[in-house]
Amino acid sequence: RAMEIWRREYDLADIPFSEYYQKSCRGRHRESYVFAGSIVPILNKILVAGRYHGSDNENTKKPFNVVRVEVSNAAELNSDMIQQPSSPEQIQDGDDEMLQADPVVGDEDDIGKGVARELVNKTSKVRFRGAITKYHDDDKNTHLDPTGSYFVKFSDGRKLEMDAEQVNHARRKFEKEVNRLVSIGMSREDASSFEEQTKGASLAKTKLRKPILHDGEEDPDEFERNFEQEYLDVVPSSIVGLMFHREDFHEHVLQGLSKRLMQMGVETTRSLYNLERLEKAEAQRKEEE
Repeated sequence: RAMEIWRREYDLADIPFSEYYQKSCRGRHRESYVFAGSIVPILNKILVAGRYHGSDNENTKKPFNVVRVEVSNAAELNSDMIQQPSSPEQIQDGDDEMLQADPVVGDEDDIGKGVARELVNKTSKVRFRGAITKYHDDDKNTHLDPTGSYFVKFSDGRKLEMDAEQVNHARRKFEKEVNRLVSIGMSREDASSFEEQTKGASLAKTKLRKPILHDGEEDPDEFERNFEQEYLDVVPSSIVGLMFHREDFHEHVLQGLSKRLMQMGVETTRSLYNLERLEKAEAQRKEEE
């Protein structure tokens, strides 16, 4: 009998938390809102908008938690997405020695060849691409073939002097990055290029953002709607983000952030969409010429 009553109550409560199935009894499905994605650059602004300025007082409770959310139906949500072509061979970290890259030969033909270097810390791995800018056939590194010194410049502005062995190792790392880009659909020519004009070619094929507001429409009351857009990418199987405890507090945070953007004169999502659409049309026109 008790189980029957519990089951009936459980079924009645199968509604959103914002609704009541009887007096003082809310539904059991509470909605939570998590800030996820590239939030690190604006993390301080999010916390300030959330009225949290940090404290050494242990009694001061943080108004948020860092949470991980598992998306159980990610495969179903992604069923209509166009899948990117996969690489015939999955390149794992540490496979640099297995990759083939044209070795340096010790003359002017080496100038312009791609290289890459890796920076690793406890939490991340960053790889900078670059190119050989000079080769000096001097008396250095006589135990190697070719001898001499190579000078390289990377995308972060760092310039280094290397010997042939170091350059060939950097060449393999560069080839690894090229293969990764090719595996997600980029042409090998663009993946290997350092030229900025390749941006136009990729822009012509890129997917435009999708604002929730129509052209010429602005919301003077709910500022955050001016910066909202539909999520068009693949839904990840899990995310890690910031969740505030108080109900509907995420709206206060979004309103605070968006109001500040409006005051600073930052372009709205619709304005950026219109600009991207013009740039894409121009890129397509140049591609057809």
